Amino acid sequence: MVKQERAQRTLRRIISAAADRFEQDGYSGTTLDDITRAAGVSKGALYFHFASKKEVADAVAEHSYGLLEDLLDTAGSPDDSALQQLIDRTHGLSRLLHTEPTLRAALRFHREWADLEPDFDHYALWQGAVERLLAHAAERHELRGGLPGEAGRVLAMVTLFSVESLAVRRLPEEEVAQQITDLWDVMLGAFASPELARTFRTGAPEPCPVG
Repeated sequence: MVKQERAQRTLRRIISAAADRFEQDGYSGTTLDDITRAAGVSKGALYFHFASKKEVADAVAEHSYGLLEDLLDTAGSPDDSALQQLIDRTHGLSRLLHTEPTLRAALRFHREWADLEPDFDHYALWQGAVERLLAHAAERHELRGGLPGEAGRVLAMVTLFSVESLAVRRLPEEEVAQQITDLWDVMLGAFASPELARTFRTGAPEPCPVG
């Protein structure tokens, strides 16, 4: 049991260190020596878990994909506004990018790898969630009439790329939250029913109280 716990701690250190290096230097600019030095582990310890740099990168992508799934699967009441859920998940994505180097590294992989494994397609995961929430919003009559069929894809692209670009710039978290709020203040005019547009909270939700 102790050996298993030690191995798991080493695995987490390798993935975390690899994410930092991949985010900073990209996949091609990072070597296994870079990762072992950053993680403070031997080559043998790394090869115990991974056979290649590609396997390390896959582990980084898989870890971040799970975190994004958790964010998007956050349970909401069936009576909750679908547009409000989408706004809140956009702010949640921003917080996750701010705190989680594996996600920042994985999105850099998407920019550099044309053949990223489909199982870890973060863009497709986000687009699917946005399209489902937008469809739910339409069922609840929260959207303005006449939206084109590609509205969900466009909204997914605008929100993800906007949040990603803010994360790359490493702006203070409060400034990023305000820019996402400003983005939604503008976009609600294009997407939301005019009768409801002013009823949505575009700012970041308050953190859940602990205890």
